[in-house]
Amino acid sequence: MATSPARKDKHLETLRGMACVLLVAYHVIGNDPAHGMHIDAHDNWRLFTELFIHIRMPLFSFLSGYVFSAIVADRAGLATAIGKKLRRLGIPLVVVSTLFYLCFGLINGGFDGPIWQIYVLPYQHYWYLQATLLIMIGVLVGCHIAGRQTRIFMTALFPLACAVFIAAPVFEPDVLAISSAFYLLPFFLLGQLLRVWSAEREIRAVPARRVPLVLLFGAVVAILFVLDLAQYEGFNQLNFDRQSALGLLFGVSACLFLYLSRIEWRPLEFIGAYSYSIYLFHVFFTAALRRSLGVIFPGITSGVFFVSALVAGLFLPIVVHQVLIRWRWTALLFLGISRPKRPPTATGAESENGHAVMS
Repeated sequence: MATSPARKDKHLETLRGMACVLLVAYHVIGNDPAHGMHIDAHDNWRLFTELFIHIRMPLFSFLSGYVFSAIVADRAGLATAIGKKLRRLGIPLVVVSTLFYLCFGLINGGFDGPIWQIYVLPYQHYWYLQATLLIMIGVLVGCHIAGRQTRIFMTALFPLACAVFIAAPVFEPDVLAISSAFYLLPFFLLGQLLRVWSAEREIRAVPARRVPLVLLFGAVVAILFVLDLAQYEGFNQLNFDRQSALGLLFGVSACLFLYLSRIEWRPLEFIGAYSYSIYLFHVFFTAALRRSLGVIFPGITSGVFFVSALVAGLFLPIVVHQVLIRWRWTALLFLGISRPKRPPTATGAESENGHAVMS
């Protein structure tokens, strides 16, 4: 890559931070009136969650695809790469989802089905880890089989993934969130394709190329945003479902616009460095705050609660990360980080924090 690692990382961490803010805000508001702030349909808060549905998780998956290394030399390398992904994603998936299941089951006086289901079927927001594991393992195996034709393989796979995305197949049972894997796959592959074809190097080699592309994708995002808003308000009948042609165009255009914009902002960069920990633990704090504030301040306004829960959901998981990273076993079990026996250097600790989310 022609760009320096520091500059690249700042930009990507900023985008991770943006995705984290959108995700935590979504869970604070709630996906339906029974969760979060108990917001009814067509409320302004609900409008916020609906309009960013084509950016939140697609952006996470796009970034994961961009930093993901799919090239393996041989079968031993393939086994090692899969083992690392199972350690980084699979172990926290099992441990943290179990903790969530037990904590909220005991608090609510009932459990969401038998515990074994949370490991094989989509459970809460942890479906993303299951789906991402399937994608990464599938891409690793496919690239290993393709050999030297890896770039051709992924390029040919992208339009197929887009077609399946729009078809939106439903699997019953949805083992390991396989339907969600097909939902995320186009965005993951988009990130991979930008990386393997060295798109950033080509664009930066001729700076005049980037600005027109930013303007183009920015215009597409703005137009789709307005059309989606009009559809939400009942002014048109366009299909902006999560898995639709317009939804795909919206998500792809947003990812490319944000990627090419080279946005860097220190607060979002800081949040993005802990994106994996925020993803894993934010719901513990947003849910706890909702219950406690409801008891202590029953008349609290929606705005005050939203800001309080958003801050708690973003920053308290960072505190948890700093505690868990101190010991080898907690780092492994809760964060999927394999630490050496000796204390890591400052550079090593930073690398585990930064490039975190599903990379």
